Amino acid sequence: MKKFIYSILFIGLFSVSIQGQSGIKLTDYYNNPIQYNPAYVGVSEGLFAKVTHSTQWLGFDDAPTTQTLDLQRRFNNEKYAAGISVLNDDFGAVNNFNVEGNFALHLNATDDIKFVLGLKAGLNVFSIDYNRLNIYNPEEYVYSNGNLSETKPLIGAGFYVYSDNWFVSTSTPNLLEHRLEGENAREFYNKIPHMYISAGYDYRMNSVLLVKSQLTTQIVKGAPLAYLFSSRVIYNNKIGLGAHFQPNSLVGFMLSYQIKDGFMVNYGNDRALSTLSKYSNGNHSFGVSYQFGRPKKCNCDDDVELKDRVYMIR
Repeated sequence: MKKFIYSILFIGLFSVSIQGQSGIKLTDYYNNPIQYNPAYVGVSEGLFAKVTHSTQWLGFDDAPTTQTLDLQRRFNNEKYAAGISVLNDDFGAVNNFNVEGNFALHLNATDDIKFVLGLKAGLNVFSIDYNRLNIYNPEEYVYSNGNLSETKPLIGAGFYVYSDNWFVSTSTPNLLEHRLEGENAREFYNKIPHMYISAGYDYRMNSVLLVKSQLTTQIVKGAPLAYLFSSRVIYNNKIGLGAHFQPNSLVGFMLSYQIKDGFMVNYGNDRALSTLSKYSNGNHSFGVSYQFGRPKKCNCDDDVELKDRVYMIR
């Protein structure tokens, strides 16, 4: 069985050497992990739905905004899960719109260790609307063919291994590189691939306080390594308060509150660790989720609800 686990880990780590992509900022991994790793389909029992809205660089004209929809279901056999996710990412004249199908297989490696394999497939619609720009010279080549729009497929993969109080995951949201070229092979757009590795650990202080800590790393070819630290405290399975830190980039906090069984709202805020913070009101994110049906209990020593398992980061 150990050889089998090591084989799964090797396959997952090998996958991060393949280039993928994601259209949203690293801090959104905690708010909407399904956009990054399809293996998260089925982490909630039964039917689960979530919508999010985030803004960046508030105070700037045409600053980035992102909306997501996550709808998923883990079937009664407990092994299979499937879902649909939608991403709308808008930045000035540039828009990315993704529609994705996500599939996951939940398996037992040992009595204490489990793992999940995930697959993502969908379409990415990329467009540039030059009417939203103040163009100094409309005769330049880049504008001569009018607005740009292109639809391309995306295929992603991911997995995670977990026990009662730790997990490790890796993913490539899209294995296909996207380029957009015009006449004479002039490149208008090249979406740089992204890869993610994440690890987390839970520490239960007492019967009402749970501390969840996590490190997420982003790997992009030709760019410095980016990593985000996050830690939050959950009180009585209802109220969550946390903080996150991305070195040389940003610092922020997150709040979550379970209004009633299955219904949760969350808010996150972060600010740049640069002179940009003098001119921007920071980044904001909002989320509302609902799990249909009564949450089940975890088969672990503390008998916590399944929504608070170690890999549950949303």
